[in-house]
Amino acid sequence: MDTPEVGAPTNISPDAEVVIAIKGLCKSFGEKKVLQGFDLTVRRGESVMVLGKSGSGKSVLIKCIVGLLTPEAGSISVLGKDMLSLDRDALDRIRVKIGFLFQSSALYDSMTVRENLEFPLRRHWIAQEGSDSEALVKEALENVGLENTIDMYPSELSGGMRRRIGLARTLILKPEATRNCTRWTIRK
Repeated sequence: MDTPEVGAPTNISPDAEVVIAIKGLCKSFGEKKVLQGFDLTVRRGESVMVLGKSGSGKSVLIKCIVGLLTPEAGSISVLGKDMLSLDRDALDRIRVKIGFLFQSSALYDSMTVRENLEFPLRRHWIAQEGSDSEALVKEALENVGLENTIDMYPSELSGGMRRRIGLARTLILKPEATRNCTRWTIRK
């Protein structure tokens, strides 16, 4: 069975805070065992890339981490919180700190690019807390070089453009790894 691979960490102190701890994670769909005894530890400041063949469990892993799927066995801790015991509000507070991008971009076809980018801001109450959502949307589009698509619908965009809009939507919440990065740093 193929399983996702995790690259080895570099230049991270073993004393650095553990931000993600996964132990013995198991997830199956019927007879198909996708994750079986998967372990992972990610420390603050560490960048991790999960690689694997199609169907090896990469998407299943991230969906388990953020609480979109429930594993049959194992434990998942994010920022010291047991993800398998959190209620929806607590899960949302953790999810806003985690950025992930679906392969299909997962854009809403009935929404413009602007509305797709505003969606996570509204979902996580950022737009209601006095933030200038228009400025955040424009910055996100500048970061991916698609400022002129703001009023377009996903069906009007190429596949590559949809993926970049999906990336902009992921980064608009400024997940931990990009929280204080400049546009130049993010592009690198």
